[in-house]
Amino acid sequence: MRAVVPDAPEDARVSVVEREVHAPEVRELLTLTRDVARDLLAPMVDDAEASAEFPRDLLRTLGRTGLMSLAYPESVGGGGQPQEVHLQVLEEIATTWLSVGISMSVHSLSCFPLAHAGSDDQRSRWLPGMLSGELLGAYCLSEPHSGSDAAALTTRAERAPGGYLINGRKAWITHGDVADFLHVMARTGDSGADGISCFLIDSNTP
Repeated sequence: MRAVVPDAPEDARVSVVEREVHAPEVRELLTLTRDVARDLLAPMVDDAEASAEFPRDLLRTLGRTGLMSLAYPESVGGGGQPQEVHLQVLEEIATTWLSVGISMSVHSLSCFPLAHAGSDDQRSRWLPGMLSGELLGAYCLSEPHSGSDAAALTTRAERAPGGYLINGRKAWITHGDVADFLHVMARTGDSGADGISCFLIDSNTP
């Protein structure tokens, strides 16, 4: 349950979240997150939002704190925390700066395909930079005609000399113009979800 602190000024971004947290390390993590939000995010948010400035360096800093990789196993450089803890951390960040909370969430989603289905070589090459926040990701699924009906996408990938040629249009891609890597869903088979493959693409690829 969420409630605004009664004595807080009207413009204060202060809230209380009642949580059932039993593990001491999780309590410490949430305390750290609140401190980061108060000391690092709060002084920046108004000017950055007013100028529409994307806080890329801030996301690198958050990556170095470990807050960008909580939901991934320690064996691949993550924090080894359950999704419940990861989401509580995002909630604390979003309470102070919603856009940054969304960025962190989208980036974590962008790391998922490689972390769970990539080859060992791909993981060793890409995951350290991804999970540290040095590389920012975008998840390219939606298209102008296929939002919630994701399996209706028509972007197609065809084998070509040296790899694949991908043709299509994507829409509503968070980080689309600032990402370092893209996970692009494209059709390699027949219609429906079974015909879709996921491609990891360096954003500098022509």
